[in-house]
Amino acid sequence: MSAKTVKFFDKRDLECSICLQRFTDPKALNCLHIYCLNCLQDLMRRHGKIRCPKCRQTYDLKDGALKHLKCNETISYLVEYVEKIESEKPEACSRCANQPQDYCSECEMYMCRQCIQHHKMFPALANHPLYTLDTDIEEQSEDSLNCKNHPDKKLEDYCRTCKLPACEDCKHILSCYRNQHKVIPMETALNDINKTVTETMKTAEGIKRQLKEKLDVITKERSEFESNLKLSRTAIEIHESKIIRKVKEETKIMMANITQIYKEQSKVIDRQVKSIESKLTQVNTLMESIKKTMNKPTETENLASYQTTITVVENDAAADELDKSFAKTRITLKFIPSPKLVELMNHEGVGKLITVGGIYKVNKEDENISVTKGQPFSVRISILAESDVGQLTATLSNSSGEKSATEVVHRKGEYTVTGRCNLEGDWQMDITDGDLLHVIGSPVSIKVEPLGLVHTTNIISEYKEHDKEDKVTDVVLDTDGCMLVSSYSKDLIKFDQSGGFVSKIRIPQNVQVNQTHLIGNGHMVYSDDLGKCVVMCDNQYHEIRTFGKGVLKYPMGVTVNQKTRMLYVADYECHCVFKFNIDDGSLLGKISSEGSEAGQMKKPEDVAVTKDGHLIVAEFGNCRIQMFDGNDKLIKILVGYGTEDGNVWCPHGITIDMGGNMIVSSNHKLQLFDQNGKFIKRIDNKDDGLDTPCGMAAISERPRRAVVANHRSNNVKIFNY
Repeated sequence: MSAKTVKFFDKRDLECSICLQRFTDPKALNCLHIYCLNCLQDLMRRHGKIRCPKCRQTYDLKDGALKHLKCNETISYLVEYVEKIESEKPEACSRCANQPQDYCSECEMYMCRQCIQHHKMFPALANHPLYTLDTDIEEQSEDSLNCKNHPDKKLEDYCRTCKLPACEDCKHILSCYRNQHKVIPMETALNDINKTVTETMKTAEGIKRQLKEKLDVITKERSEFESNLKLSRTAIEIHESKIIRKVKEETKIMMANITQIYKEQSKVIDRQVKSIESKLTQVNTLMESIKKTMNKPTETENLASYQTTITVVENDAAADELDKSFAKTRITLKFIPSPKLVELMNHEGVGKLITVGGIYKVNKEDENISVTKGQPFSVRISILAESDVGQLTATLSNSSGEKSATEVVHRKGEYTVTGRCNLEGDWQMDITDGDLLHVIGSPVSIKVEPLGLVHTTNIISEYKEHDKEDKVTDVVLDTDGCMLVSSYSKDLIKFDQSGGFVSKIRIPQNVQVNQTHLIGNGHMVYSDDLGKCVVMCDNQYHEIRTFGKGVLKYPMGVTVNQKTRMLYVADYECHCVFKFNIDDGSLLGKISSEGSEAGQMKKPEDVAVTKDGHLIVAEFGNCRIQMFDGNDKLIKILVGYGTEDGNVWCPHGITIDMGGNMIVSSNHKLQLFDQNGKFIKRIDNKDDGLDTPCGMAAISERPRRAVVANHRSNNVKIFNY
């Protein structure tokens, strides 16, 4: 084959599409697609057959038959040719001291790019086939440091804001400096890039290793499953043979018994038939003799003798005697099948067939979960079969081999496995029964996310058309799972749970929404700072009714007890919480009066209702959190005044998360308390930029995630906690 062939191939043509490496012992399938022999053998071992990855054509080939597939001589030649050229590549160009980048097969010379240009200038040499060598990373790096717009200039700066490099002649870098963009030296940018590449490659290697391990486990489990399949088929056939053999044995015994009964009954019947036939013969003979005495007076004596004989025969053949004889010997034969056997077959059949690990199944919503670092979580497992309920065990581990404790509890027809992961990253929970068989849905994939700040939105005024100078006040979780942000405006801004902008909603009526609360059926209530009232609206934000006009002075936090249908409104200037009937708007009274004593209030800003129906009030003026029962009586002061963690200083907002815990925002921090006011943790860090956080919402349980309206900075921050 001519060396000019090198001109017409790409290096990727020498790569196997399965292993993505250069061909080793290339073999061609009937579809003419080429793969490494080892790759084809691996496909055969894993799947039992070969399906071409390119055209999906299937081949049933034995492992030995793969070695006899045709070898593509052209590819083999090119692989040898390329390996020879690359292995013999010198350190310098054949004509100068530069690093060689191409090889001329006609001249058999290694040349740099500059010498290749001179080489092509000669007409006799212009069509020589050239092979481009693999360049070193260092050389590629040097070329990449030249400016694309000014090739003779080296890149010196990099703008992190614009994500663009620049040399000293690039004008756009001046604009970056003028706009106070983050401009750093190119050397620093390269270090950052290389560090990121190294970390990414490390992560990729870990993923590759993990995937290979999973593939090995799946291949092993597939082999075990196919083995169990064969064993199950054999067991069914053996069980079938046993049942058939037992039935045949029982049938043979019953048929032998029938034959014996037949023989015995036949003998009795034969004797009876003989007796009757003898009497018939005697009667027939007498009848012939009697006929001869007709019209013969001389035979009168004989007739008397015949009559005597007839009487004797008549007595012997009397009907009642015959009936008694038959009654003694007559039998009725009938087959009665075993009712227990029929019932058993109808109920249980020949036996039971269950899949491997098929007695238990992980609930669908628990097969893939996300949690935060250290967050307790549970996985529920349903029991699919009534019998053979065993003891489940669970192992929680990550790709680095770290393990974490689990607890398995069986209650009311299902298992619950609880655990927590104290390291970020990907974990999995392997759940097995007593026979070490995997449960359906196991292993459970668990993504452990870091704690703290997840995302900060842009300034809310950028999304508004009305009252742009007013700042964010509250955020709630909408019915579609998005975050609904209010800011003293008729504009409500919607973000997804990652902080991405979704849409802007304009309320039809002229209002200034302070705080909001969803009440179900697509309805919501909000405190209107302009109308000094609370408004209920439908899912199109049209007003349904208002609450407290002429009564409320400065309504802020609102909440609804769904069971009692009671609306609570925290009034900042009236120093109390008003109660309304949510269905008809009537005023039901108020809770507390102005003061600093326990049970009194001063400048309440927000309210929330617990799962038990208790009312929680955040007081800005008294710097505390109080709890009241359904009869408006004080239960306790949950959280008191203080700047240290575990206390509050000027609390602005309060919400109850999915676990029943309280999240409280106060001047510069976000804290988590249990339902009794016991401090659990601080959610934010000091450098997260919280400045007067106010209304908030718990938006996710797995992972535990909360969002807060960051008032003074006029943005929204999302935290994992």
